Amino acid sequence: MNRLLTYLFRMALAAILAFITLPLVVVVAASFSPTSAVTFLPSEWTLQWYTALWDSRWLDPFLLSVELAVIVSLASGLLGVLGAYSVAYARCPGHTAIMAFLLSPMSVPQIVKGVAIVLFLSSIGLYDLLGTPGLVMAHIILTLPYVVRMAATAMFGFDKRLDRAARILGASVTQRIRYVLLPLIRSGLFSGMTFAFIISFNNIPLSVFLVRPGQTTLPITVINHLEYSLDPVLAAVNVASLLFILGAIILFEKIGGFSAQFHGGSK
Repeated sequence: MNRLLTYLFRMALAAILAFITLPLVVVVAASFSPTSAVTFLPSEWTLQWYTALWDSRWLDPFLLSVELAVIVSLASGLLGVLGAYSVAYARCPGHTAIMAFLLSPMSVPQIVKGVAIVLFLSSIGLYDLLGTPGLVMAHIILTLPYVVRMAATAMFGFDKRLDRAARILGASVTQRIRYVLLPLIRSGLFSGMTFAFIISFNNIPLSVFLVRPGQTTLPITVINHLEYSLDPVLAAVNVASLLFILGAIILFEKIGGFSAQFHGGSK
């Protein structure tokens, strides 16, 4: 019986892994297609679709998405650690309700948030903020709960005796935060910032309401192109985006060691 369950478990695991990886394999293979029609002929593979990515049609949206993701991850990291410090470390009055409020955007559909932000900006005469400013504000609202949650989780496990020892030794509040608290919650903070970066870079449901002509993010550009054509350049865009995201994750891991967050320690 145990051998049968082990066999079934392995089969289920193999099926799940195949379900996840096979679409990626198809996309990678399609990006080397020798013709504008998606074909799979390894003997005739070409890199022409990757050279097309240097065209401003794709490069400008990519740079905007990168700029947006960097700004949002940094802003969410700063605001998130301040919010987490108040509710999880300082335990300010009403910290439970404040935490619930900070996490509430996760329960609202992104389409609803997008429509609400557009209507709000229009109603107060700030319609001109649509575009990059509106995208930054909307993406911060979207990603802030992830940073707050990750940073707060790290702070809940923080040993306050370390802070007390630093205070006894004469460290100021700023020094205690910089040299004691932040290094110990770094993994939680950077894991949240990594989520913020990825979510912002790949976002479609919220961004589609806030982009303007000439200020279109890469995912929206892909969707617009897909409406009229299905060609290997889309596969090349997705492969390049995947490699970029993997590079960003590795960079965040090198800086923040966020993988420690997933096995209960700090790095």
